[in-house]
Amino acid sequence: MPTDAEFQAFWDEEKKKSFAARSNLGETLYKRWPNEADQMAFFKWSSARADKRLEEREMTNISPEELTEMLATMDFNNDIARGKLVNILQRSVVPWLPVGRDRAGAIYRIVPDAYGLLPDQQDPKTDRELVSMNVLGINTNVQPKMPPRSRKANFSEESTRSNESDDSEYAGFVFHQIGNLEFWGDNPDDLRSYEDAANGTWFSTQFQAVIRFGRNGAANGVYVIYDFYPEDMYLEERRKIDHDEWGYLPSDLTDKQISFAKIADKITNLRFGRTFDFAEALDYPVELVRAVKTPEDAIIRVTVA
Repeated sequence: MPTDAEFQAFWDEEKKKSFAARSNLGETLYKRWPNEADQMAFFKWSSARADKRLEEREMTNISPEELTEMLATMDFNNDIARGKLVNILQRSVVPWLPVGRDRAGAIYRIVPDAYGLLPDQQDPKTDRELVSMNVLGINTNVQPKMPPRSRKANFSEESTRSNESDDSEYAGFVFHQIGNLEFWGDNPDDLRSYEDAANGTWFSTQFQAVIRFGRNGAANGVYVIYDFYPEDMYLEERRKIDHDEWGYLPSDLTDKQISFAKIADKITNLRFGRTFDFAEALDYPVELVRAVKTPEDAIIRVTVA
């Protein structure tokens, strides 16, 4: 009979795969343990593990200040630290984080979530260890074919060059997803306290907030990236958009589209009462890629252009 450690190792391998690849769990499980009793033991272990994790999520509370401190000081290269963060972000009750007010007057917050964005290639070919998809990379000099948009000069549709060093972080970086960017839908004058915020109306911007980090694992800015793979409510699956109605901010009267922007130098800068810009904004679709570990345990993009 396989041990709990063997079950955990198998599960760790599976969760690095794409959602599509994970749909073949039964076949993969049979190849690993052909014995039916071993398969049933795995499902029993998995069920008990899920019950325990759900209990931990529901019973353990964290304040907005504690979550902010964790994001500001953690080593994003550390597997255990990232695991703890994802456990918090995916709880059924998680404190949201205030962001501030943009120059046009719209007020924003971040509602925690670790898996809001998907890469364009979920199963890239690589000899390196893929990191779970709560961590992804962005290539700002690649413009995917969809959604359609006037192409930037010399930009390819897909990155194909294996990332051997990623020394300079040229034209991109790796990031950890932290949540959905929402905007206040009521009268701005009615938002005077956290109680008002809790009882008011918020709407999704379809942007996801992320924390950029470097090879040393330290946080290096808070950004927002547009989600080009929204969930199809009828098909109950996520599909890439194929139209040009994307990237509009709720208060932007210029009808400018953006796919990416920086909203703070540090996570500790976020608060109600601050005014911020969507800085370093890009007006074309960008490529998101999986992240991989280097032999030195740093995290880099799997491919670059």
